[in-house]
Amino acid sequence: MSNRQGTLQSKPELKKTAVGVGLRSEHYENVLEQAPSIDFLEVHSENFFADAGVAVDLLQEVSRSTPISLHGTSAGLGSVEAVPDDYLKKLKRLVDRIDPILVSDHLCFTWARIGGRLFHGGDLLPIPYTEDSLLHAVNNIDRMQQYLGRQIAIENVCAYIEFDQSEFDEASFLREIVARTRCGLILDINNLMVNARNGQVADPDNYVDRYVGSLDPFAITEIHLAGSTPVAKEELLIDDHASPVSEAGWQTYERVLKTIGPRPTLVEWDNNLPSWRELLGEATKARKAQRRVFGRECTHESV
Repeated sequence: MSNRQGTLQSKPELKKTAVGVGLRSEHYENVLEQAPSIDFLEVHSENFFADAGVAVDLLQEVSRSTPISLHGTSAGLGSVEAVPDDYLKKLKRLVDRIDPILVSDHLCFTWARIGGRLFHGGDLLPIPYTEDSLLHAVNNIDRMQQYLGRQIAIENVCAYIEFDQSEFDEASFLREIVARTRCGLILDINNLMVNARNGQVADPDNYVDRYVGSLDPFAITEIHLAGSTPVAKEELLIDDHASPVSEAGWQTYERVLKTIGPRPTLVEWDNNLPSWRELLGEATKARKAQRRVFGRECTHESV
């Protein structure tokens, strides 16, 4: 690990029992009309890369009263190609404007050079867990952290294919990345459950529990919760963030909390968006789950 990583800055932490929701354009008016009774809001970084505009002004206004988490979907930190300079410049400008509580992205492949031109894959594509992939991911994460001058967090992704040549399991791969870069981890519970279901894992609960138990718990900075549209048993389950968190998801969340302790928790809902009230209702469920695990000392105002 390079000595320069000792200079990385982290924002003051949210309360470990903080609960947030994703802010999407359909709910901008709700947030502007009433102070959100929520601990933090997450936005997708790339939606606010413009030099100026209504969306940028809105985010700056909201950030004055509510902590903002910037969650990227396009950096492709697992790509062989380095994260483009232009992307890093736009991200840093946004970070400087908003001063977010967290900056994060996914451990996936998105960038590739074909015929001398750089292309973006348009999705969160999985990577093989090999020494070569590890080197590229570490270099990209380290480069982004040094460019921003702060720690970032990386999220586990859904993988709809498996690679024969992997040399690590996913949890070991993430643990090694953390050891080399000092980055944080976002633990997406629905991604784990979708991977277990699509992989026809015999005991999904045990799979998730072993995975979580293999991670460095001190590196986990945030938990993500989401729902997937139900499909027939023989169909591929997609992590579409288009439904409420399932009952199995809430049960898994409580087991995770018992294993690693409280962590800031985000409820994601990106498609077939509900009303703002219903979305806040999902946040209330997360707080109730925390109270069931930790007791009445886990206190929040009801949303």
